[in-house]
Amino acid sequence: MIISTFNIKNDIRKYSKSKEKEILKYLKDNKIDILNLQELYKPLYKDLKKDLENTKYHINNIFRYRFPLLFNLINESTPIITNKNVLYTKTYWLPHYPSLLHRIITKTVIEDNNELISIYNTHLDYKYDKVKEKQLNKILNIIKKDNNKIILTGDFNLKNNKEIFNRFVDELNRLDIYRVELNDKTLKQSKYHRAIDHIFLSKSFEVTKKEIVTDLKISDHYPLLIEIK
Repeated sequence: MIISTFNIKNDIRKYSKSKEKEILKYLKDNKIDILNLQELYKPLYKDLKKDLENTKYHINNIFRYRFPLLFNLINESTPIITNKNVLYTKTYWLPHYPSLLHRIITKTVIEDNNELISIYNTHLDYKYDKVKEKQLNKILNIIKKDNNKIILTGDFNLKNNKEIFNRFVDELNRLDIYRVELNDKTLKQSKYHRAIDHIFLSKSFEVTKKEIVTDLKISDHYPLLIEIK
């Protein structure tokens, strides 16, 4: 199974169909089974949904604001695109105060080889560490109630030298979920060679290939791409 997580950058004011085509090309060229995106906005979503309609892929998401006309420029989602058998999808809203920007985590349950797998995709606050900590705790509480195998991805806006992030990693390890070691930078303009985008897996999954993809020009992030068995 091939999995990728990719913050595609909210550039809604500059959007053109060519960006959507690049995402589809990345999906199909790499034969990705699960593609989790962050910062997906409405015009791009509509094009993706239309072009995926007659394929084996489904796009599963809800947008962070329920009143889209008021928040169109920042009304993003964290979709899960997959060619696997989808049983259901659910969205959770994460704590955000004092930040005014709402954050969500998308959950999609798939069935693969007669096993249930819960896929989670999120994008945490970029500004306040206290808010990030509350969001990580909410994610932990959700996952603790989940008996399925776990795939968790997203833009966590946290490097692996942050104490709150490493506490989160330790808590996941206690649940038999580990972080895939991809440690170079994923935010292009970062001065530091540390990732802020991450993938976590149940320990029953073995990673057979992994890379940070550096040749896509459509975002300020690099996607992570892994193969598991």
